[in-house]
Amino acid sequence: MKGFWIQFTDKSSGYCQGVSAFNAVQIAEQITGKTAVVGDDKYNPEIKTLPYPANPVIWQLDHPVYGKTPKFCFKPNSCCGNTSCPNSPSCTS
Repeated sequence: MKGFWIQFTDKSSGYCQGVSAFNAVQIAEQITGKTAVVGDDKYNPEIKTLPYPANPVIWQLDHPVYGKTPKFCFKPNSCCGNTSCPNSPSCTS
């Protein structure tokens, strides 16, 4: 599962996990009832990954052994698109 920062047409946004960007958009739209901003190709959405879960969480895998990953990202709008926290020191320090 990958994490994505999904923005909606009403200017709201949230964190959603999915197997792919397309899958995450489908989950987010189904849960929220909102329309995601995905670019020109809905099957290959232009949404950015997020290195760690962030608030608000739309949907996150609840692993049967490890549970849910804590929400480590406190600045998702500036961190989205990165594979790790770009801040030094990180927000959680």
